[in-house]
Amino acid sequence: MAETKAQTQAARIFLRAAEYIRNYGWQKEGMGEHGQPRCSVGALASSHKYQRWDKSLASSMYGSLCEELNGMSLTQYNTKFNNGEMVACLYERVAEKLRHQISSRKISADA
Repeated sequence: MAETKAQTQAARIFLRAAEYIRNYGWQKEGMGEHGQPRCSVGALASSHKYQRWDKSLASSMYGSLCEELNGMSLTQYNTKFNNGEMVACLYERVAEKLRHQISSRKISADA
């Protein structure tokens, strides 16, 4: 159950980060300030404003992002595409996969 909660929250954060990038802009480097263009990690930080993130949430987000990047780091992805819309789309794909995992788990539990 805790895993489902972390995945649900992670999906929401990824979607908010994609929205943040589209609303305020994206920059390849530098955290910037909330309400201004931010880097990929800065957009995530603006989407979940806590000094310390829950370990299961952070683990779920990191694992899901790494899986989607297929061995590439987020820095490498940023350098390769250098495009905020691509980062926003990446975050949306990760959120969709997390939601699919949650749905699959619910279907299995109901069966």
